Amino acid sequence: MPRQRAGFAHIGRYATIAVVSVIFGLAVVPPTEAGTEQTIRSISVIGTRFEVTTGDGHIVPQDDLVGAVLTLGDGHDSVPLRIDAVETDPRNPDGAIMLYTMSTRDAATGGWRNICEPDIEGRRMGFPLAGTWTQDGRHVPSETAFSITCTGGAQAKCARFGYRPWEKLPDGTPLWDHHQACTRMIRADYCGDGVGHTRNGTPIVIYDRNGIQQDEAAPGMAFEAAWGVDGALCVSRTRIPDVLTMEGLAAICPGVRQMPQAAACESNAGALILNRSIEP
Repeated sequence: MPRQRAGFAHIGRYATIAVVSVIFGLAVVPPTEAGTEQTIRSISVIGTRFEVTTGDGHIVPQDDLVGAVLTLGDGHDSVPLRIDAVETDPRNPDGAIMLYTMSTRDAATGGWRNICEPDIEGRRMGFPLAGTWTQDGRHVPSETAFSITCTGGAQAKCARFGYRPWEKLPDGTPLWDHHQACTRMIRADYCGDGVGHTRNGTPIVIYDRNGIQQDEAAPGMAFEAAWGVDGALCVSRTRIPDVLTMEGLAAICPGVRQMPQAAACESNAGALILNRSIEP
């Protein structure tokens, strides 16, 4: 797993869950060069990749998925999802993360529309992640269901930062919990109830004790909080006092420890993710 330097991360909206689905089947696959139809044996989500296996056991190359239409459903309704483009994430040159441009039918016009809003770089792409997400922001494992997250959302950001929930640390520790803690931090979800307390475009510095993201001194940035799977373990200062003050935090999350002495909070032994944000 490549180590990454933290630098600044800009906070976008919560990950756009375009579909929480079980794959029913592949409605259309572009024909082979010989022009023959491809029989599909199975479709699965591996990491961030759609993996399509044909009847003869051949795995369809990622580039050949362009133009394919997946039929997705939640057991009640189904929707078409067209893959319009595929590329390797430029932030992850090891090829572990694939990015897809995806469209679905517009109910009003019948035309195809991109399912993702632009991220801070203007990219309108995303990828699937195994599992589903609850209203309070918990990532629930599943062998059949998956969510689609766009690059402007917390789930995608955290995977692209290196907290890949399908991978493990060298000591065998799964990164699932690190990814979960990262999504809490991205959204300033101090209480772990799915409610964020930040604004789009707010810069932060993200780091951890495993070297996936490394701490960097940045002018005007001060320690904010230590994070676990259920939200903040301790908070030295809230990210944006105009959005939520420390007094307000105490009122809505009485169980979250307030520790104005940053060094004490930063040394919290249970912290999976730590962060700095702009000091008012």
